[in-house]
Amino acid sequence: MQRRSILHFTNSTLWGGVEEHICSLLRSLSCRFCPQLVCDPSLYERFRAAISEDVRITPLALSSPRHVSAAVRFARLLRCGQFDIVHSHMFWSSLFASPIAWACGVPTIIETLHGTEAWRTGWKASCTIDRATTRFVSKYVAVCASDAQFLEEKKQVPRHKIAVIPNGVDVRRFLVSSSDRHASRSQLGLGQADLVVIVVARLHRGKGHAVLLDAIGPLLPVHPALKVIFLGEGEEGRELEARANALGLRDCVRLLGYQNNVQEWLAAADINVLPTFYEGLPLTVLEAMASGLPTVASNVGGIPDAIEHGVSGLLVPPGDPTQLRDAISCLLQDPCLRTRLGKVAQRRALESFDFEQQVRRTEKLYVEMSDILTQFAQDGSAESGEVPSLSLALNHAAESSPSYARSQQGRP
Repeated sequence: MQRRSILHFTNSTLWGGVEEHICSLLRSLSCRFCPQLVCDPSLYERFRAAISEDVRITPLALSSPRHVSAAVRFARLLRCGQFDIVHSHMFWSSLFASPIAWACGVPTIIETLHGTEAWRTGWKASCTIDRATTRFVSKYVAVCASDAQFLEEKKQVPRHKIAVIPNGVDVRRFLVSSSDRHASRSQLGLGQADLVVIVVARLHRGKGHAVLLDAIGPLLPVHPALKVIFLGEGEEGRELEARANALGLRDCVRLLGYQNNVQEWLAAADINVLPTFYEGLPLTVLEAMASGLPTVASNVGGIPDAIEHGVSGLLVPPGDPTQLRDAISCLLQDPCLRTRLGKVAQRRALESFDFEQQVRRTEKLYVEMSDILTQFAQDGSAESGEVPSLSLALNHAAESSPSYARSQQGRP
């Protein structure tokens, strides 16, 4: 069987859940596929260290209309590589990669949305450019149902062009015992009596770190052993540090930047917190669940798909420090509740969010896209001598189905 060649593309310059997602896919795709990656030069070394040497990685800064020479290099790479699929992650990556891939005749073009992009304001909130570039994308992958709804309603992507593939994590990598927790605390410089709250997220305003800082101050008199650990990097680091100092939290809050041993930090923690304003299906929540760690998170995006309030964690409204503080306080003062929620969360992660499920679904999508093209060409629907368009093939398949015909009845 001929291996299908797949090029993943990201122009992100910060490391977070999306980048971990890409690494996991590139490490886990079966031998039926031959994956490559194009990434921003600033993340090349980190990707290289995380991915097998068998996967070719090309550093390329392509994130602005001014990057003309980079666009030419990317087009040359696509033409020389004769890729079956180009798979971009997040809209800003797809905005540059997908039209070039389309122009170069790449048969299948995929974009994964990793969140509902609530950061958009002003003219960006209209998604006008997104809708104009939909024609270049063969299939959109949503990591949760709310992302799929956002694509359909806000970006007006046809439903038949959307596939929902929930995120997953290597659950067994995060399974820990009580002895693991004790050892991790010793290795990481944490006291056995400390109450450790951890946040694993980019230091970005949308992740809600400032809301957590406002929430924890009143908890210190009741819980003097409280420690709050921020893992992640980003543009808000200095501002958050200054805010913590101004609130008198210097001895309580630690900003540790990017750490490649997240599982050890989760093993050492008592509570995971994600006070984000918007989200897809965050890996940090799934990793905490796999670790048996109870989570307090904002009730946004795909988080409720993973956490059932009061059963496998606690959900609070975004941007509300009072309710966030109350939820954290509830867990801090009740070790039995922490244990119960953590065990249910771990069981849920094992059943529904194991990474192997995500890989199998992604591979199935790749194969289905290729098969649709093959069938479309064999049926004579594509002109001889031309690379068949998967978008056209999908539209043809959808329009030929009875359900599509019913959906069009009564439309002008």
